[in-house]
Amino acid sequence: MQNQMEDYGWIEYTQNWDALDEESAAWPIFAVAASTSSELIYTGDSSGRLTTFTLSELGAPLDRQTSILCAQTSIRRVCPLQTEVFVQSDDAVQVITNGGRKVFARTTSPNDGFTAAAVSQESKTEAFVCTSAGAGSLLDLATGRLVKRASVEMSSVVALLERERLVLGAADGMLAVRDPRAAFNLVQAATAFSGSVADLAIHEWSIYACGTQSGSDASYQTAADTTIKVYDVRNLSQPLAPIELSAEEDDEIVVAPSRLQICDGELWICHDSGYAETRTLASGGQEMGSSYIEPALDEYSFMSAFCVTPSGQAALVADTAGILHVWSSSDHPQLSLDGEVADILERDDSLNSSEWPPRGHDVSIDDESVSLSCVEMPAIREPLLSRMTNERCDVGRPVSFVDPGILGSLKMMDAVGYAPNPRTGRRNQQQFGRGWRQRWKGGAAAMDDDGELTHGRSKFLSQQRRWGQSANPSPVTSSAAGDGAVSGYGSAPSCLREAGVHAASSRSAMGSPASKPATVVAGSASGGKVPKHMQQMRIAYSRFGVEDFDFSLYNSTQWSGLEGNISNAYANALLQLLFFSAEFRALMLSHCAGNCPEPNCLSCQLGLLFRMLASANGASCHATLLLRVLSERPEATALALLEELNGNTAAAAGATAPIVCAGAGNNGPSYALLAQRLMRFFLEQTNNESQWPTSELPLYHLKPDAGDAPKQRVVEHVFGFPQQTRTTCPVCKAASDRESHVFSVDLEPPQGTAGLASVLAGGLVSVKRAESQRKSRKADMLGLIERSLARLETTRAWCACCKKFQLLQTEKRITRVPVGYLALNFPALVSSQSLSSVGGSVAAGGSSTPAAADTSSAAVSSSASNAQVSTGAKEDGSSWQMTLPTAFELSVGADDDTVDQSVRVRAADYPDTAVATAGDEESRPPTVLDDANGRFELVALVSSIRDVRRGPEHLIVHVRDPKDPAAWLLFNDFLVQPVAEDSVVGLYDWWREPSIAIYANTQRQQLAEVVDAVCRQHPYKISSKILTTPKSVLDFQQLQHQQQLRQQSSYFQRSNTGRLNSPSPLQSNNNARMRNRAVPLSKTEAGLLERGEFKCALDAEFVVLEEAKMEVFSDGTRSLHRPPMHALARLSAVRANEGDLHGVPFIDDYVAISRPIADLATLYSGIHAGDLTVGISPYRLSTMKEVYKKLRLLVDSKCVFIGHGLKHDFRVCNIFVPIALQKDTMLLFQSPSHIRPISLRFLYWYFYRKSIQTREHSSVEDAQATLKVYESYCKCIDGGPDDAIESVLDAIYTVGANMSWKLPDQKF
Repeated sequence: MQNQMEDYGWIEYTQNWDALDEESAAWPIFAVAASTSSELIYTGDSSGRLTTFTLSELGAPLDRQTSILCAQTSIRRVCPLQTEVFVQSDDAVQVITNGGRKVFARTTSPNDGFTAAAVSQESKTEAFVCTSAGAGSLLDLATGRLVKRASVEMSSVVALLERERLVLGAADGMLAVRDPRAAFNLVQAATAFSGSVADLAIHEWSIYACGTQSGSDASYQTAADTTIKVYDVRNLSQPLAPIELSAEEDDEIVVAPSRLQICDGELWICHDSGYAETRTLASGGQEMGSSYIEPALDEYSFMSAFCVTPSGQAALVADTAGILHVWSSSDHPQLSLDGEVADILERDDSLNSSEWPPRGHDVSIDDESVSLSCVEMPAIREPLLSRMTNERCDVGRPVSFVDPGILGSLKMMDAVGYAPNPRTGRRNQQQFGRGWRQRWKGGAAAMDDDGELTHGRSKFLSQQRRWGQSANPSPVTSSAAGDGAVSGYGSAPSCLREAGVHAASSRSAMGSPASKPATVVAGSASGGKVPKHMQQMRIAYSRFGVEDFDFSLYNSTQWSGLEGNISNAYANALLQLLFFSAEFRALMLSHCAGNCPEPNCLSCQLGLLFRMLASANGASCHATLLLRVLSERPEATALALLEELNGNTAAAAGATAPIVCAGAGNNGPSYALLAQRLMRFFLEQTNNESQWPTSELPLYHLKPDAGDAPKQRVVEHVFGFPQQTRTTCPVCKAASDRESHVFSVDLEPPQGTAGLASVLAGGLVSVKRAESQRKSRKADMLGLIERSLARLETTRAWCACCKKFQLLQTEKRITRVPVGYLALNFPALVSSQSLSSVGGSVAAGGSSTPAAADTSSAAVSSSASNAQVSTGAKEDGSSWQMTLPTAFELSVGADDDTVDQSVRVRAADYPDTAVATAGDEESRPPTVLDDANGRFELVALVSSIRDVRRGPEHLIVHVRDPKDPAAWLLFNDFLVQPVAEDSVVGLYDWWREPSIAIYANTQRQQLAEVVDAVCRQHPYKISSKILTTPKSVLDFQQLQHQQQLRQQSSYFQRSNTGRLNSPSPLQSNNNARMRNRAVPLSKTEAGLLERGEFKCALDAEFVVLEEAKMEVFSDGTRSLHRPPMHALARLSAVRANEGDLHGVPFIDDYVAISRPIADLATLYSGIHAGDLTVGISPYRLSTMKEVYKKLRLLVDSKCVFIGHGLKHDFRVCNIFVPIALQKDTMLLFQSPSHIRPISLRFLYWYFYRKSIQTREHSSVEDAQATLKVYESYCKCIDGGPDDAIESVLDAIYTVGANMSWKLPDQKF
């Protein structure tokens, strides 16, 4: 411990751990300082604890004086004052006396934490603090009063305050000098580093700065700058000669300066390794000083705080392992300038008396040192008035709730909401029916009457139990294995057979269904109000949260819906559409089970979501993880696919207000157009992410040149078709061809419109010709499809041969019939009169040209009744007054055909003898189905519902039932029910607008062979290696800094024999297979898991990403509009099987979160600031996808989960677990006669007389406690009589009621 420095005479005085005892773990020390007036050393660690020490004898540990928990987050800076100390943490700045009493404290929001603080060096009476948002405040340290506010306009990380100047260093490498005498105005600024400024020191007119530099590549990695930048405070634009730092050739010291301090005419420079050296200020820092120290840090720790005492006789170095190294230049160093003994106690002599304060002694009301427990209370035996009764009093009719339709159409202006009067009642009057009291009991949600859907039952499970309503029976018997009603979703052949891949001799695409479900909902008449099952579904919240909402009232099928109370939930309709595309679903399942390293892979998230929907068996699900990944993709932000980037243009503003569509308003595109963009984005991204080796696929089904590529994209074979684009100049006849793949086709509006650019480019003649050709067209659906597949456009563009702008003609034609699915995008329409008017004008549509009018002679027949298009639109309107064809035949011509002859679309049920086409009276034989011909049937339709009464626009989707292809299903978020076919294909309602129609090729054998080949080589089966040899893609980034420190000399690599406490999680993993505190599964345990015999106890910790949104009424009542949004922060699972490792965790993963966190909830989650940040976290982090796949593997392997409140844990984790696999102690120990659930802490105390969660929650501790509580339950069931558990429950509730459900203070 006493390492003598022969040349300079500095010795290691002592080492000390920042821990209360030898058994408790030490926290990283982030702040250290020495008092100027007393012999005190202050340390602040990451747990928010402030500790004071005094020196002892040479080699002996420090004497601990006081230790208080003064902050909830890490302490960053400590500055001793005369008799107090200034403390800055992430969420607060405060002044504390040496005895621990707070003088004042000022806090900030979690999203705008304190990043820098500086105390005036001369007077030490003022402090300047900065926040991450760039706000600055000058505080009076005596009273805590705010003296002055200022905006520093940057995220400062270090600050120095003097009487005439304030020097700031920012996270972006900027240096700034501001004048405190002139409202902190900016005087000078300069860029010192390309990375961040680490520390500053100022001496006279010189500023010394150290920091980091960014890498030359785009990896966003930074490294410490090996030079100390020097500036003149009077002229930052001209930097002075820097101080070059370098190690000797035979020395392995890593040069990484990060702390600076000036003392006795020397500049102290401390590196990350703990090595500190000095430079003389007289030479501008170019000459070596008289001192240097080399503390021996652990292999995986690095310097986190540094300080030189005011006397200059000692140096303090703290590291991330919680060790404080004290080096001194003498055997009896003096810390302060005065050398006085610290006065810690603040009470007077009366404190030593047996009774304090003494009787008759007056206590001032402002005396904060006197506890309130010293004030005597009168002996009162009567109930106090403040003890309110639980009985409710009927005080008459309450104020009615506002109609949700009005709230949905509010427009805020200056904190006042304005909405049109729906005129549903009399002016200044409120009508009450006979059941107003019953509606009032249901709260505001009762006004949102869904009686037709819920059959008069309460929406809340708690009210159903209170009112004696029986539980809603599940439509399908839950599978104990959790495989779900949709069998075979994990294997390609069975799931493709379920999709209805049939031959031409199968059922007719236009045939009427032989049988329909008993509860089929018929279509509504045009012009009527929106039916209940088409209206926007809203989730009502009780005081028990969203878990209390009964979703089963809205779904009586075996198919699961998706909840719509999350951001970007408009994608639910598209996700259901993709889920019922069997080939696409099989590809995503195969991809997600592999070893994809991308954390934000959409293909993996889609596959995991599809697996959950397949196994949920009719239970409600939500796509939170997928939509969260979507919001983090930069491509989605650039394409404006997120709801926060677009206003809802279809929000109802009144019965006569027009609907604004794309390009016609200032609120952005409607959901109908957003769905089309998102559909194309999903297909393009999954096509690029999901690639398989070409050698594993049948080449005769792929492109001619596919054999040359090492990998092949298969998604483009499922959706879309190849397209050839030829651009020709009519002057020089120069032509160019381009091959591309089109995932979806944009249809033209009914009656057609010429593209604005094409029309204006041709002048007045082109306008007249386009108008005449537009009127001559037929607005039938088959004609629209035909003209959209083969287009001829005229665009004014640059011709490379002519060297000038010409009217170039662009021919776009399909070269092959889609082998899978054909997606048709409908244009958005505008109603110029009212929402219920069928006439209107076109605001946006497909791009057509005058030359495209020749396709009016397309092969379309109107003789077939079921494929006939009934156009009811006016001459000047383009409303969708038509019936969608349920099937049609598509033919692709030869390459030498003209554009108008290259594609033919006709009805699918023509007679076998002849097919009549427009312009061709001759009879033709039936089309032979091959690569140039195909028969397509309607399998899905996404529609936009514009519901004026209930608020904004929303999307629904109709899909064919895979179990009964003649039946249709409606998915309206979490509402799922069968519907009639005429309500799907009939587009006659003013409130419904089609968005995407999916037609499937009835001959998909070639596609099935390709998908089967992929699924045979890559079946859906998550490997158990993620539990036996766990690792993460973040491991390299986490340990990169520690690997840098490993390259130090053997002096630094010597182990510290004096350390008594256990190492941090990163240091304790001598076994590379371990993650944090978890011991991976052995091969024997992996075998138990594969056989479905494995059990585990699970617990999770969460953080809050967004706070709850509530509405407070004038009478004080509150209405929850949206619960808080949680995110998984830590997941722990311990073994529940008998064996040597019983109760030992095998999963203990911390999830990296890059999004802003609103509340860490440290008291309940045990998560501190920085724990979930890559690069600075002391734990081994994992991505959310990696943690989710471990859960998915356990569920697929039929593992039994033991936990407390598993329903909430699994909901936040976004995974469905069958009830048969859950052993929830909160439900097992809940009496039917009591609504109150019992906490895990109380149950564990009741059975074992031990306390848990005494300070902060730990998921490992909670999981182990839950396992023991469950074992106590099993003993009651197995060893006692039949009513043993009832007796135990009665005893628990009796003890809990007597103790007010609070644990005693004494320890058992």
